[in-house]
Amino acid sequence: MSRAGTARRVRATGIIAVLALATSTLGYGAFALLAPLPPITPVVLPLAQVSTPEPAVVLPTYGASAIAAADGEQIYAGRDLDTPRPIASIAKVVTALVVLAERPIEGDGPGASITLSAADSRLPARYAAINGTVAPAPAGAVVTQRQMIELMMVHSANNYAESLAVWGFGSVDAYLAAARRWLDGQGLASIRIADTTGFSPDNRATPRDLVALARLAAADPVVAAASARRTLTVPGIGTFENRNLALGTAGITGLKTGTLRVVGSNLLFSGTVTAADEPVDIVGVVIGAPDQATIARDLRRLIASVVDDYHAVAIGEPGAVVARYTAPWGDTAELVVDETITDLVWGDVRSVAFTSAPEVLPGLGTPSAPTLIVRYGDREARLDLRWVGEIGEPPLAWRLAQPLAEVTGD
Repeated sequence: MSRAGTARRVRATGIIAVLALATSTLGYGAFALLAPLPPITPVVLPLAQVSTPEPAVVLPTYGASAIAAADGEQIYAGRDLDTPRPIASIAKVVTALVVLAERPIEGDGPGASITLSAADSRLPARYAAINGTVAPAPAGAVVTQRQMIELMMVHSANNYAESLAVWGFGSVDAYLAAARRWLDGQGLASIRIADTTGFSPDNRATPRDLVALARLAAADPVVAAASARRTLTVPGIGTFENRNLALGTAGITGLKTGTLRVVGSNLLFSGTVTAADEPVDIVGVVIGAPDQATIARDLRRLIASVVDDYHAVAIGEPGAVVARYTAPWGDTAELVVDETITDLVWGDVRSVAFTSAPEVLPGLGTPSAPTLIVRYGDREARLDLRWVGEIGEPPLAWRLAQPLAEVTGD
């Protein structure tokens, strides 16, 4: 072959080689640029835990007792919660609530006007003969329904408890049947009512159900207002001091005393205390104390110990990182807490946080921020999260290097 032919062949071979290299390079570049990018998975970080100490409640050492939140179902502490015990004049709370359920009083009004009968006028002598507390009841006198309830709650007048029940239902037996229906409807199965007054020791209840009764009484505006009165004057009947010696101390706002010589002194109570600068409504009961003065003394210590076990807590902290995303080419994004929820808790509380941190597809923006769920005690908080940073498309140099990195293992 001539020299000219050889040269042409060499040039052709070179051109083919260059074209092949160019084609290969273009193919590699296209492959690198079009290769799918893996989703970026998060590293989830723990949220700072809420942790409060064990409670230390000082319950009375005698009888039975319980103290609880006025809202909800939480009982802070109790002694012998599920043994039925005689409740004495706490039974008058049931009388008032059952009559009000049948014949409600509108707003702040007096309720019905009731003319006392000859039968009503004989009741004071009958109850006084058995050492029961009474108030005058002259035949023909007119008292209001609200005043009858106040005489029961403030002075614990047995005769007015019976007169109110008979006025409401026609007879004591009819009242007792209505009370049973009402108690069953409220889920208060342990409360047994044998009369209108609590004079019989057969009026019994567990402290657990008495706490539930206290919640109902504290929520009733007529009963709560009557039990909160320090003194009561009913024209034509008399002026009376509240027999609740604890009223006005340690935040106590009501409800009802009860004393029987054979079983001791009882108190169903409601109150409002200040814990961590927040008002908190409480209810409770003490059964079987030596006397009402002892209950008043011991309630101060009991309530102080409960207040000490309230704690203000903060759920979440703005900017706290919940999940962190890091792309191989250096881009970063974070899911962070966007708010704080403050709350008042009682006793030993631990928090647990849950969130569903999504994967992020590079270059497509961040998805909607999920919600962080924090459970603490019997409560749940939902915190908003927000994105900081973004995972963008990788740079060209990183894309072109990836197929080679996979081959070489770099």
